[in-house]
Amino acid sequence: MLGAIVAASGCSGCKKERVDGITSGPLTRGATIPTPAARAAYVTNNGSDSISVIDRDGDTVTTVPVDLDPDAREAPHHLVVDPARKAIFVALAFPPEPGQKKDPHASHGNASDRGKLARLALEDLAVNAVVDVDENPGDVVSTKDRRRILVTHFDMKRAMDVAGKGAASPATMFAELVLIDATTMKRLGSRAICTAPHGVAVTEDSRTAFVACYGSDELAIVDLSSEGLATLRIPLGASQGVPGVPRYGPYSATLSPDEQIVLVADLEGQDIRVFDRATKRILPERTVPLAAKAFMPAFIGPTTILIPTQAPDGIVRVDIATGKVTGRGTLTKAECALPHVVKVAKDGRVYLVCEGDHTKAGSVLEIDKESLATIRRWEVGVYPDGIDFGE
Repeated sequence: MLGAIVAASGCSGCKKERVDGITSGPLTRGATIPTPAARAAYVTNNGSDSISVIDRDGDTVTTVPVDLDPDAREAPHHLVVDPARKAIFVALAFPPEPGQKKDPHASHGNASDRGKLARLALEDLAVNAVVDVDENPGDVVSTKDRRRILVTHFDMKRAMDVAGKGAASPATMFAELVLIDATTMKRLGSRAICTAPHGVAVTEDSRTAFVACYGSDELAIVDLSSEGLATLRIPLGASQGVPGVPRYGPYSATLSPDEQIVLVADLEGQDIRVFDRATKRILPERTVPLAAKAFMPAFIGPTTILIPTQAPDGIVRVDIATGKVTGRGTLTKAECALPHVVKVAKDGRVYLVCEGDHTKAGSVLEIDKESLATIRRWEVGVYPDGIDFGE
């Protein structure tokens, strides 16, 4: 593996303009990226304020800082690539400085400063525009027509603050789903949808979003075509926790290829739950227990899904049609500590992002779909947590 860390500081001498809440630039200088976008994977490094570009056909890794403010932690968290616009959209969380709490996950969902959505040039990763969102941005996805960027807010701090005061309405814990125009970077709309919303899935017609509501044990269904972003919230089960203290802890939502069901991956519940779109019901009889925290999975076939798990670390293959676990891959800490997200490229190859120990380099693995063995491994930055492709 050939790794390169490129010094690309903020662009303090460059012309910046702020109009309608959008700061445009260039805002960082970017860097030379030797890997063509068609074979590149882009990875957010939450713990080292950078993005790594890996060559999926080789060993090259180029890591470029996303350093808008040298005195702050940008903490890039998840991203989406738009090859047609030659742009990458990245959430910047600006969490508290590390070391304030012993829990390595403490800063995730615990920021008090507003987050930002940054747009980067695909060719050199220079930031060319940012717009404010809310505290603790969570997932970042685009609609399938590529016109809008959706940002959730994993704002557990809000939930804890409200819970600490007591006797408040659960709705005051709700954090927003924000829609941004991908061309102008203007905010198109927003709605407080549930407590600590995180993972998002969007239908092919770009009209509906499904959002995992971690802090309220719900799946939110958002009508993206309605002016007010009309939202329906579906409880994940009969034994929900109290708002802000989840029993299931849904972290991600994943649409099946035929879009008939949505899979909800649970951290606290340590399972996968199935939502049927036709009946608008969670189907308890189809819940698949995993005996591990389920993070952000991906379908590798019409009914087959790969799920990254933690405690214990591993990767699990499940046939959703039968509800059976059909394979388990064991991962060593040296190879892949804290698996976070599985993503499938257009060519069918499967990639797994591994957070690592949050103090040293994490990793990305290419995984064999059948054996679940590692085909190739790249080291990236500290605490990687998102991946997308330039194809």
